[in-house]
Amino acid sequence: MDATKTKNKAHRFRLKRIFRMGSGLFIYSLVPILSWIILALIKGDPRIENVFSITYPMQFVYCIMVSLFATAANIRANKEKDDNHIYSSGFWGLIISIIVFLIPTIFVDGYITFFGQDAEIYREYVIYAFTLTIIQIAFSFVIEKMYFDDREKKANLHLLIFNFTNLAVLVVSSLIFPNFLISMIITLTVMLAYVVVLLSREVKKFKINFSFLKNFKYESANIVSYLFMFAIYLFGLKNAFCAGEDYVLALTVAGLGTDAFWDGLQAISKIAKIDLSKKRYDYKNELKNASIFSAIVVLVSVVMTIALALISGAKLEIVAIYLAFQVFDMLLDPFKLIMSSFTQLEYSPILNTTVDFICKGIRTVLSIVIVSPFCTEIGQMSQCILLLICYIVIRFAKFKVVDGKLKVIGGEEGTKEESSSENKTSQTIYEKTIDNN
Repeated sequence: MDATKTKNKAHRFRLKRIFRMGSGLFIYSLVPILSWIILALIKGDPRIENVFSITYPMQFVYCIMVSLFATAANIRANKEKDDNHIYSSGFWGLIISIIVFLIPTIFVDGYITFFGQDAEIYREYVIYAFTLTIIQIAFSFVIEKMYFDDREKKANLHLLIFNFTNLAVLVVSSLIFPNFLISMIITLTVMLAYVVVLLSREVKKFKINFSFLKNFKYESANIVSYLFMFAIYLFGLKNAFCAGEDYVLALTVAGLGTDAFWDGLQAISKIAKIDLSKKRYDYKNELKNASIFSAIVVLVSVVMTIALALISGAKLEIVAIYLAFQVFDMLLDPFKLIMSSFTQLEYSPILNTTVDFICKGIRTVLSIVIVSPFCTEIGQMSQCILLLICYIVIRFAKFKVVDGKLKVIGGEEGTKEESSSENKTSQTIYEKTIDNN
């Protein structure tokens, strides 16, 4: 009876955990989106919403920084039992991020005109977006550490405070000062102060080393994927922007309505990576929970996108086409995310990276070569189908399910005393986490 209660309690905790983490990531992505919408209303210029699309390719550079210097560093720290990897990697990650984002900031006019847009309209807003991203990267390093320490509640609390403080300061200062430059300086100063205080409380003493390149093997597939995504949207969005204002607005609306939900779905892979690195992942239950979470995310994202389309005056028929592509991919995403994480960490980083490299390469070519405002979406759907087929083959050719958990066919079953002891210790810690939540 006690075993059944414990099992049910663990299942409820896992379901609650994915919604908790997903909602935190959703809010982290949603608030910047709301910022552009509200700023457009305050300034009386709907074109400001397009800053979201103009700066969108650089979002994947942000993802690379967090993936390599935060996520991979935490996975490596768990596997090697050395937290110094986290802090040293974060140190170098922040320095490299500053350098990388300073380049488009310095050459901001060239970056904006690359998309065929007027630099005079968007210059200050794009500079604000890039500078805030650097601050967000430093903040994300801390949040990632909290997630890997099973401190989702505390992570979500800081996500709420950070994002709503950012929104409140930006909106209030924009209402008070007509000059956006003043609002930008005030907002960035407040957010920087918040992150500096958070870093001073969370970061421990560490030794600086240059071993962060070893993190790559834990996130190689994601890093390669993000590089392709940067190229896809850098050139693909340029094609879409050339199709006319109706398509630009529809693309922006679809992006505003779904992007935050895409970030929320990353909770699926994040939980998989955390639990796999701690040897406690339950494939059967997590796939079920991820599917439930994905279905709800899709439903809400459709409602939000349609509402934004009606408010903005975008053509519903065009928005619907963009949205259909997104929904198709979202519904299939849980299986792909879970299988990608498991293949990367438990079987073969090379195989996982190769699969993603080929599929993303095909998507990149289609997104750039196809002359259509829907080029990025056509490429996205093609990649989605290819990845799904690949991971279905890998799943049934290389893995089997034992007691709800994935095992490599012909691999070690964990009979070694050391491995068994480590698994029991990890499970005991996990059970205490469940009791505390």
